[in-house]
Amino acid sequence: MKKKRFTVTLISAILLSSSITGVLSQPQPVTAAVKGYVKVKAKKKVRLYYATGKLSRFYALTKKRYPYSVEKKIGKQKRLAYKIGNNAHWVLAKDVHVSQRTVYVEAKIKLPSGYTRTELLKAYQGKPSNAFVAAAMQGMKQNNFSRNKIAENKTDDHLQVDLDAITTAQLAELTAFSLRLINEARSNLGLKPWQASQGTQKLAQDIAFEYSKNGKTIKEGHYVPGIVRACQANGLNLDDNYVEDMAGFYNQESALSMTELKKSIYFGIKQMIFGYVGSGESQRNERNYYQEWGHAGDLFNTQGTLHDGDYNYFGLSMSRTDNIWSIHFISVPSYVVKSKKYNLGFKP
Repeated sequence: MKKKRFTVTLISAILLSSSITGVLSQPQPVTAAVKGYVKVKAKKKVRLYYATGKLSRFYALTKKRYPYSVEKKIGKQKRLAYKIGNNAHWVLAKDVHVSQRTVYVEAKIKLPSGYTRTELLKAYQGKPSNAFVAAAMQGMKQNNFSRNKIAENKTDDHLQVDLDAITTAQLAELTAFSLRLINEARSNLGLKPWQASQGTQKLAQDIAFEYSKNGKTIKEGHYVPGIVRACQANGLNLDDNYVEDMAGFYNQESALSMTELKKSIYFGIKQMIFGYVGSGESQRNERNYYQEWGHAGDLFNTQGTLHDGDYNYFGLSMSRTDNIWSIHFISVPSYVVKSKKYNLGFKP
């Protein structure tokens, strides 16, 4: 049985008009992907164009917001314009105000080529190859949800999560988010998925309570006495930390948006997978910051034991002391659950 280690992350419809023939009889649907919206600057309608740069007989109306699907320079004069509607009408950039469409994207974790279990085991045993470190650096770069400004959905941007009064639904969403990312990465290595577990979720919350009650944070590392007490109270006969990985960050407020929390969790998971020990994204291109592979060994059940390739039961919790937020990734190995020696009443 391997001990877990810790990571510190200190962390519309279109309406056109013609000056001669009047308003088009039917709204024109947009068939291409909407990139953003344009609205006429002037107090009167403005003439539209074709991609060739020739004038159309139609106009864009004032007080109407038009979705556009393409932005490019048109005609011989190469004037910047936006394509609106599905019939090749273009409005010049100089005539409109532009607003970008809000884009949402689901967070994903994908392992780069060269990140294999064979290479991971060598790294876990203290001998990472140059090629494996290069793959890890590529993984930190290409998995960018933690550093872009895009949310998973509109609700996440507006929903404030108060860690001192987090709801069951909010915690469940963050737990599912974390497990989804972990299992995406495990799938890349052909591993069985970790499983959500009510028993492990309760254990995770009990461990977070131990941290809060005793004023402990990720800054001091794993709070082993509290972890052991929580494990034994939940029927696990464990005398050290075999269940917790950690990440964390500084934040003075007790509340963050769901988007901000997801990005912090994402960064913590990414750090653990790719062995990165920097406190932010700024050092990800520096090779000497890739040196801690204990977490990846845990997340991928690759530690050079008889139980390599197994799966774990998973739960997530968070605790806060002063301005330090600790994220507790709790997992109980399936072989521990099946063991009469270690399981004295724990029910996943």
